Amino acid sequence: MSTTTSGVTRPSRGWALALLLAVGTTCSMDAMILSGLLTPIKTDLHLSDTAFGSVASISTIAGIVGAPLFAALASRFSRKSVLIGSIILWSLTSAGSALASGLATLVLWRTLTNFGIAAYQGIAPGWLADLYNKRERNVVFSLFMLRNKLGSALAFGVGGWIAAHADWHWAFLLTGLPGVVLAALLVFLPEPSPGHADGHPMTAVARPGWRRQLSVLRIGPYVTHLAALCLFFSGMMTAQMWLPAFLHRAHGLDNFQATGFAFLALMVTLPAGPIGGWLTGRFLAGRVWGISATLAGSALLASILFFVAFTTPSLTLCKIFCMLAIATFGATAGSLTTLLIETVPVSLRTISGSFGAMVAGGTSGLIAPWLLGRLSDHFGLANAILVGPFFYALSALFWIGLTFHAFRSRAS
Repeated sequence: MSTTTSGVTRPSRGWALALLLAVGTTCSMDAMILSGLLTPIKTDLHLSDTAFGSVASISTIAGIVGAPLFAALASRFSRKSVLIGSIILWSLTSAGSALASGLATLVLWRTLTNFGIAAYQGIAPGWLADLYNKRERNVVFSLFMLRNKLGSALAFGVGGWIAAHADWHWAFLLTGLPGVVLAALLVFLPEPSPGHADGHPMTAVARPGWRRQLSVLRIGPYVTHLAALCLFFSGMMTAQMWLPAFLHRAHGLDNFQATGFAFLALMVTLPAGPIGGWLTGRFLAGRVWGISATLAGSALLASILFFVAFTTPSLTLCKIFCMLAIATFGATAGSLTTLLIETVPVSLRTISGSFGAMVAGGTSGLIAPWLLGRLSDHFGLANAILVGPFFYALSALFWIGLTFHAFRSRAS
């Protein structure tokens, strides 16, 4: 049996990918469950769209704080121990959201949940990068990014079903507890040595201090990608998070039907991720300009497709164009993580992932949900949700800039 890194065999790489994908799916489900329960919670707790949007916005502050904190803990202790502790934290607090009786307690529970989730988003990408080399990496990250669709689909499908047959309190409780089981399984997973897959494993002594880690913010392509990520995930947190509510209000579907469609759309478009990841890894591995160019193209196309979906009076066309949009950006989802890893040195991978988590689940989530809720209260959700396609289009502009920068650097 061949060994890929200290204590990690080749078969265990597949086990690591499967387990981290399962953990990530639970992570995404617990993060998105609020969206699947938007309508019944609003009705039960008598919340406005602005108030509901503020739940997501305020709770993401915890993610912004948690990401660098967990990165520091991971560099001081082990990534595995920090990850296990964070999984237990977010699972129990997500389940604890069932106890929310008003806006303040809902914000409290979701804030604690997002704080724990920040650790996974920062640690997992670097962990997988230490198991798979550059040619394998984009395919692996494409599979890894399936967690977002799987978790969101479960949040809409399972959460919506439980809320329809019981109530939203039970939906929080039953979707929150599986993470505790996965945390127990993670205890038996070997942790790879940082940098091993690239042929230069890093010892504990060589781990960078904070001054060195913060130098990642002086890397131009990385910072440009962070800006694009912020806008891209702002689009996701508006166009996708509010999709069931849009279908309910604009097309008259009840919450069970609306969340059921969101579940179906995410599940049907799952193959787009692995196929797109394989094609990108096969033809664009090692070419940063190619990866940023495909991200720009997919974000721009998703913007157009979502705009058509949200403006057509036909429910059928709305569903078709929503599916096409979700498939489009899903095809390049793995490349979002690939650029976080490939644009920085090996020693900065954990902090690069942590800053990526701050941007993806933090900064974008701090403003976008509140903004959409505010616009919805004033102009109606059918108009407010158009900020989603707008954010996608803006993210494409940053990736276009990154593509041209890579071309110029290559020419010189």
